[in-house]
Amino acid sequence: MTSVRNDNSMVLLSKLQIPQPLSASVSRPHLFELLNEGLSRRATFLVAPAGYGKTTLIAEWARQLGVDVGWLSLDDKDNDLARFWNYVMAAFERALGGLRASTREAAAALSPGGHEPFLVALLNELNDVREPLILVLDDWHVIVDKDIVASFSYFLEYLPPSIHLVIIGRTLAGFSKARWISRGWIQEMNVEQLRFDLRETVDFFWIFLAREARREQIERYLATTEGWVTGLKLISLSLRSGKRTSSLERDLAGRDGESVERFLFEEVFEGLDEGTRQFLMDISVLQRMSGPLCETVAGGENGSVKLAELADSNLFVIPLDDDKVWFRFHHLFGEFLRTEQRRRAPGRTKALFRAAAQWCESEELLEEAVDYYLAGQEYGEAVRLLEQMRSIMIRREFQALRAWLSLIPEELLMQHPYLFFSYIFSLLWVQDLDLAERHLRLAEQNYETASASWSEAEKNRYLGYLYFVRNFKATQYDMDMIRGLDYIRLSLQHSPQGTDLIFASPYMPLAPSIYRSYNGKRGKHLPRGLSDNFFLSMIDFMALMGLQDSILVCYGELLYERGELDQAEHYLKLALAGNSQARYQEEKVYVPASLFLSRISRAKQDLSQAEKWLEEAVRRAGEDGAEAAPILIEAEMAALRLDGGDSSAAIRWIERYKLTADDPVSVYQLFVYIFLVRVLMETGRRQEAWPLSEKLLQIAVKGHRPMDALEIQVLQAIMLSQAEKPEEALLTLEEALKYANPDDYVRVFVDKGKRVAELLSEYVRQRQKGNIRDRDAPSLPYVRKIISGCGGAAVSPNESAALETLLTPKEYAIFRYMEEGLDNAAIIKALGIGMGTLKAHINRIYSKLQVKSRLEAIKRGKELQG
Repeated sequence: MTSVRNDNSMVLLSKLQIPQPLSASVSRPHLFELLNEGLSRRATFLVAPAGYGKTTLIAEWARQLGVDVGWLSLDDKDNDLARFWNYVMAAFERALGGLRASTREAAAALSPGGHEPFLVALLNELNDVREPLILVLDDWHVIVDKDIVASFSYFLEYLPPSIHLVIIGRTLAGFSKARWISRGWIQEMNVEQLRFDLRETVDFFWIFLAREARREQIERYLATTEGWVTGLKLISLSLRSGKRTSSLERDLAGRDGESVERFLFEEVFEGLDEGTRQFLMDISVLQRMSGPLCETVAGGENGSVKLAELADSNLFVIPLDDDKVWFRFHHLFGEFLRTEQRRRAPGRTKALFRAAAQWCESEELLEEAVDYYLAGQEYGEAVRLLEQMRSIMIRREFQALRAWLSLIPEELLMQHPYLFFSYIFSLLWVQDLDLAERHLRLAEQNYETASASWSEAEKNRYLGYLYFVRNFKATQYDMDMIRGLDYIRLSLQHSPQGTDLIFASPYMPLAPSIYRSYNGKRGKHLPRGLSDNFFLSMIDFMALMGLQDSILVCYGELLYERGELDQAEHYLKLALAGNSQARYQEEKVYVPASLFLSRISRAKQDLSQAEKWLEEAVRRAGEDGAEAAPILIEAEMAALRLDGGDSSAAIRWIERYKLTADDPVSVYQLFVYIFLVRVLMETGRRQEAWPLSEKLLQIAVKGHRPMDALEIQVLQAIMLSQAEKPEEALLTLEEALKYANPDDYVRVFVDKGKRVAELLSEYVRQRQKGNIRDRDAPSLPYVRKIISGCGGAAVSPNESAALETLLTPKEYAIFRYMEEGLDNAAIIKALGIGMGTLKAHINRIYSKLQVKSRLEAIKRGKELQG
């Protein structure tokens, strides 16, 4: 088998094979010793130009080590974050025998700039590996994507001690090697170590010429090639083909490195028979080669035999699998052959690509077929195939999709709205927002100029796509829910059946809260009024595609956060009764729904039912093999007992999952580590809890998780109060209240119980005394609503007294004159003060009452006086 379908992408097994050994090779024990010494560090970097035997050396070393080795041969298509890490996981799986479903789940949510959640999951799993394991990444120089470099750097920073990385490449640009070297993390080997010395050169010619060459000749060849292994090999091939030694030495004299390379390739190439030369040039367009594919492209028969003969003659043809079915050219030789093919028969190139594409398409190697069609500028055929690939399109590899579609002429792509808007989607996925906006405007212009000749169905389909992508950009990147709501309504208006565009990702890590997973601006998350319309519209829209259950849970969670428990329960149960997730990852619905239904039961003081919801979730997760579910559900069970003063379950939870305050944490792990903060706080370990809370707050704010940020700040207010820092506690609590007030969130405070109620009551008292003065402070009625939800009475039932307490005697007198309708001149005369003094008092009154005008002040005063 050459490839397998792994989740939602095709994995070429040949990329995961350790390259086959040469029939004979020069022994290099001193380099093996260097590599063995490097095993005590995190990584070995092997950096040298092409042709120095880097891959051969590491492959031979890996075979004799006696430890598990994962191998990945990279190519330029691996410049896609999801594809790259999917292959890295596949390499680990071949070495380890498999990875957890939860790790693959986390990988499914990879996005540019969002690598930490997946890497934390992968690193945590690799931490459990006790035996040494080596991962080799060959041809790293093809990787230019900044997100991949950044994510791999993060991976190396937290690499478990049992894992060793070997990175092979011509260059290693982008890495922070200096810092890693200074820390003793990496060993770097370069061309100086890889050059052949005189002994190795003597051994080399003995092996490849099967006879002993004269010492002075060998020394000259060594000096000419400077120990370049491929150069020595080319000389040996030239000599074997009959080139006279004297003429070869004469022709090599005085040439620089590049011309030596070119000359030697020409020498070897011209020494072949015409049929072999033509065969090599024809198949030079192929990324990888098999016998049948070569026969189709180059014509003739016995393609497999020819490839095997070329490999056996050491003519730079490298087998990719143990059965020697698939091969590739040595990079330098392949580049030479392609140059020769274009130089000698440029008119034939397009036909070669077409033949390769047609064969791959017939063998259902569709991605390679698209590559060949595009390389041959057969754009119409590429578009046809991409349109056919909708059902099996690599939904996760948006970088690859973007690369394909970017090669197709814009005017042709716009004639295929599905692909054109998928291209814009792919630009949004890699956060190329400016280019995405440019293409959205092109789409709008195209509609204005071309739609007159379209049918109504074509117009509606086009606008349905346009507004759906506009909604995605508005909600995910602009965080503009108002515009997003307008766009989703317009998309629904034009496409009542929903959309068939490639979604950003139907796969997300298992989350204990769907609502908290949505991006949002702090203090402007989803204000009441807007949010209800938005979610009801989204439920209708997603129901058309059978994907409404997650939205139902999300809306139910929002209603819970606002304290509307009966409505929340209705929508959460509606989601559990649905079947839109029945065929795939049901736990994405029932785990968060069960957690919040349990919280509703706790809020209603029905602790027995609260436990039943969690027990049912545990049962279902066990049946479904949802490996990521237990840590979440068990945390909620432990929280239930912690509310009753029993911390034993929470302590066992920490010990079972080996959690510490120093762990690397991703945005997707906030639920777990926020609960860890609470447990540390409750068990007297505030010195660990506080720095962890600070770290989590930064992650929540950076990751646009306003609800998580609120919960962290509430916990911080409690910790500050426990540390006898009342002023800091109230200021932290006030900041949380200011962010929560516009969205009317209640439960994030109420669920923390009596201590928060006491802090809130003290906050109100300090506000009334005028000790806390902030024009943007949260409204007191909102604060009292939270206190009531905690089971406490509103502070200061005598509201008139509350107003007198809030204002100083002078301010209270001025307020009374304002109520009576006196203007400023009359108040000055009545109190015998100056205009400046009066204005200063009025400004303080406005600040304390949180108003901006006299009319608002009078209205607010009346509210306080009942």
